[in-house]
Amino acid sequence: MEAHNRGRTVSNVGGFQSSHIAVSQHPILSELISLVQAPFAGYVYKTRRAQSPPGLSASDLYVSCQPEHLWVNVNRPDHHNQLHDHGPALLSRAASCIYYPYQESTTAPTARVRFYDAGRCVEASPHPGMLLLFPTSLPHEVDPVWPGGSPRLSVAFNLFVRWLDKPIMNACLAGNVEEVKQLLSSGVDVDEAEAALGFRPLHLAAEAGNVDVVDMLIKSGADPFAVTIEGWCALGLAAAQGHIKVVKRVAGLHKAPLNRESVEAALSEDVDLRRGFGGRQGALAVAGERGHAEVVRFLAGDTSAGQAWLASHENSTSARQTDWKPGDT
Repeated sequence: MEAHNRGRTVSNVGGFQSSHIAVSQHPILSELISLVQAPFAGYVYKTRRAQSPPGLSASDLYVSCQPEHLWVNVNRPDHHNQLHDHGPALLSRAASCIYYPYQESTTAPTARVRFYDAGRCVEASPHPGMLLLFPTSLPHEVDPVWPGGSPRLSVAFNLFVRWLDKPIMNACLAGNVEEVKQLLSSGVDVDEAEAALGFRPLHLAAEAGNVDVVDMLIKSGADPFAVTIEGWCALGLAAAQGHIKVVKRVAGLHKAPLNRESVEAALSEDVDLRRGFGGRQGALAVAGERGHAEVVRFLAGDTSAGQAWLASHENSTSARQTDWKPGDT
C-alpha cells in the first residue's frame, strides 16, 4: 500500500496515512461500504430523526450512505494520531467511520482511541472487526502503538446520508433498470426530489455510477442541470466518486470543454466540501481533489494544467492498476 500511495501528514505523528482512495475502483472497499449500510442507517435515525423526510420511521431503514474521503492509517510502535476531527458537520455529511480490519497477527493490545465532547472523554479499545461511527466534528486522538506491538491498521472514511423515500430512489441507487422503467411507465415523476436534501433520481443514479439508469432517466426527460439543496448536480456527484462512464454521458450536456484558465482554476482550487459542485469546472475540481485521474484526464483534455496534474498524480491509488486489500501494509 505504502509503495503505491504518496501518503500525507494530517493528524499522524509517524506512521503512514494514505491519500484518498477511490472506493469504486476497489471491490473490497465497495463491499465494506455495503456492510456499513445497516449500522449507518441505525446511527442516522438516532442522531438525525428530525431531519428525515416525512413519513419515514426507523423501521423503514430507507437510508443509504455514500463514502466521501476514504483513507488508510498504518501506525507502528510509538506512532500515534494527535487530536483532530474529520471535518465540520454538514446537512448530508452524517458520520465518520473507523474500521479495524482483521490482521494475521497481533502481538500487543491495540492503541486506544479517545473521543472528547463537552468536557467528557470516552475511550474505545479497538480490536479487529470493530466499527466506530461518530460525528465528523468530534475531536479524537489515538494512543501510540506499544513498543514491540504489531502495526495498527485502520480504514477511515466520512459518510453522506442519502434518504430513499420513494421506490424509484431505491431502484436508481441499485441500478435496477427494469424497475426504473416500470416506475416511469406507471407515471412516476422523473424529477421528483426528496424533501431533506433535494436529491432526484438522476442524482442517485449518477453518484452510484449506474450509467444505464442515468441514460434512461435523461432520455425520459430528467434535468441534468438540477442541483440538490447543497448544490450538487449529477455531473459533480459522478465526478466525486470517479464514475468515468457517467461523467462522459452527462458532461456533453453541459457547456463546451473547459479552457486553459478554467482548468488551472479548478485544479488549483482549495475544495470546500461544505458546498456542492455543479458544471464541468466544479466536477473537475472535486475529481482533482479526490485523485480521480480518468475523470481529470477527460474533463481537462490536453491542457497543460491537466497534463501537469496527471504527471504529478501518476502513482495515485485512484489508478486501476493499484491492487490493495485490507491487511496490506
